[in-house]
Amino acid sequence: MSRTGWKVLVAVCTGGLLLAGCGTSSGGSGNTSGGQTGATGKPIKIGVVTTLTGALADYGQEWQRGFKIGLEYATNGTNTVDGHPIQVIWKDDANDPNQAVTDAKTLLQDDKVDILAGGANSACAIAMEPLAKQYKTVYVVGPAVSDSITGQYYNPYIFKVSPNSYMEAKAAVLSIPDSNATVAQLAPNYAFGWDSVKAFKELATQRGLKDVLDVYADPQATDFTPQLTKIIQQHPKYLFVTWAGAPGPWKAINDMKLQQQGITIVTGIPNIAAIKALFQGFDGMRGFTTYYYTLPKNPINDYLVRHDKSEFNTVPDLFDPDGMAAAIAIVDGLKKTGGDPNGDKLSAAMAGMTFEGPKGTYTFRKEDHQALQDQYGVVLKTEPGVDYPVPTLTNVISAQDTVPPVLNK
Repeated sequence: MSRTGWKVLVAVCTGGLLLAGCGTSSGGSGNTSGGQTGATGKPIKIGVVTTLTGALADYGQEWQRGFKIGLEYATNGTNTVDGHPIQVIWKDDANDPNQAVTDAKTLLQDDKVDILAGGANSACAIAMEPLAKQYKTVYVVGPAVSDSITGQYYNPYIFKVSPNSYMEAKAAVLSIPDSNATVAQLAPNYAFGWDSVKAFKELATQRGLKDVLDVYADPQATDFTPQLTKIIQQHPKYLFVTWAGAPGPWKAINDMKLQQQGITIVTGIPNIAAIKALFQGFDGMRGFTTYYYTLPKNPINDYLVRHDKSEFNTVPDLFDPDGMAAAIAIVDGLKKTGGDPNGDKLSAAMAGMTFEGPKGTYTFRKEDHQALQDQYGVVLKTEPGVDYPVPTLTNVISAQDTVPPVLNK
């Protein structure tokens, strides 16, 4: 799987259906964005390894846009910290963990970067983690989601700016408004689906929801009639759908009119292109999202929206805010060290650090450096002039309500 854990729930369609993100003036693989002319301090080099081509290119490109805007915001347009110009070197791992390691080694050994960032694919991020420890270099991970990044594979130089799998699973449960309602689940019949069903059931049961039916389908299935018939016969109030890949069960759910029969569909809400491709006709579908550009109400998100429009002729998508938050976190950490990127000093400065980003307040938990942050319960609604059902806020799922267990012991 290209993205482990619950983020695959969000990634409900393949790269061919996802929105092709814009490039940035920082460029693609190997390109560098320079520091501010006139800065006198030693340059601080940030090496970013992410996916800029291939199936997850949209994610990496969204993150790249946000990172660039985040640096502009955090440095007031100077691209410097305490007189040190910031240089960013981009590498494209093409969604390949082996390439990610090669890129990271090049950045550390040849380019002598001071800080690492990126990781659209959890497997790529995990593969790079030992290098952060070996070179004593802070590595800010995102938007990869796997719990093991700050769990099994954690080391003191790892800081994860994106939510993890548990946080998203908890958000999925909290997006259902009725705490004692009946819920059925539909998932693919392999390890990802089994694990997802188990995790959701555990958290749902803790909340008081009643999981009345779990149905699996072949990952390559095109006919979902048997599974959906069983669900209709059970008539749960909600159907929670976990799926990775397109086209999946969405057309069948719509054709069999489950929502018109009183079964509300719940899932993770993906990026805009996936909503357009898969969720036409799904008005009233509920779910959670880590971000939609109209949901956060704060000046930093306003800045992100404004600059995405002016610099890239687009609105922020699912992972623009994640890239922006990563850049802000790095700059805030460097301000605490007086511009010293030394891995031990920067790690100590960032551990437990609270900072403001496009989703509001983020906190890197001291125990494992997982960034705690808000998520959003939404319902899809038709809006005039918009060619897809819009994620409309039902509730802010606060960081405090999705605190994950510490897994790095």
